[in-house]
Amino acid sequence: MASHSDVHALPGFVAMDALSVLRGGRRGASVQITDGYLAGQRTVLEAVDPPISTDDRSAICRESRRICEDIHIDIDTLTEGNLREASVRFRRLLQRLPEVSYLERHYPETCFVVPEWVRTPGEVRYGARVYFFADDAPDPESVMDENIRAVTDESPESFERYQGSLHGYPECCIDFYAGATRSPETDPESQSIAPLEERVRDDRLERGSPLSWSFDEVLRGFFDDPQSYAFFAHEFYPEPGCETARRRGVEIYETLAGALPEPLVRDYFRFNFGWSYLMAKAVRDGADETPEPGRFGREHALLYLPLRIVLELY
Repeated sequence: MASHSDVHALPGFVAMDALSVLRGGRRGASVQITDGYLAGQRTVLEAVDPPISTDDRSAICRESRRICEDIHIDIDTLTEGNLREASVRFRRLLQRLPEVSYLERHYPETCFVVPEWVRTPGEVRYGARVYFFADDAPDPESVMDENIRAVTDESPESFERYQGSLHGYPECCIDFYAGATRSPETDPESQSIAPLEERVRDDRLERGSPLSWSFDEVLRGFFDDPQSYAFFAHEFYPEPGCETARRRGVEIYETLAGALPEPLVRDYFRFNFGWSYLMAKAVRDGADETPEPGRFGREHALLYLPLRIVLELY
């Protein structure tokens, strides 16, 4: 069975997502290659005293950011053919990113990058997502085609459902997220974290540096609520009170605890909830930025370090 050494070079939270795939807990996992993801790793690597240099991670992230900033995709008219042609060109560029090469090199099974398109009023935004699979992996072209059809048909929920199945999420949670009516009062992100929201010490997050506080101080009695186990994946928004998600989370918790120190597994679940909590606030505030490392406490920053460094710290 896979061990932490199979993913020890990946960023901590990515490694633990990927390890749950390798150990059979989920079909797949993924991570967006955003400016925040790349800049965040450099920030944490350089903030550790003394600064950590592992496989020159800082240089890899810095060069990847530089290349991403130079990528500009223009589409004359939004047709399926034009978007597919742009996707092929875009993917060739993304495959040259040092970060993508690094992730592919340090993951033992199927790993690939694809463009990700999101249609918003007046524009189509684009980004990159790296997927991790063990068995039952789709081919990259299938993922791109599903995304392209959802954009040209103006049916984002169809791609959200497809992505949910790729990640092995419970069907009920996929239905909850993809079928939600989106407004400041009903967005699925806020609904998902609502049952556990009162456990967050917002006064700690808003007073001084978030790095001053640990998860224990920011989240009061998180694991006293059984639904804490529903946050078993990064960027996952479980249906409130979902028993299926809770049971799946318990299984993944036990699977990861068989390969990693249990305090680290606990922090991984708290990291996932913290990310979802901060993203829910961003959605309500109309912000586009993803949470910066450490915004939810010290461990939120530590899990951006390579897993083997995280294990030394734990």
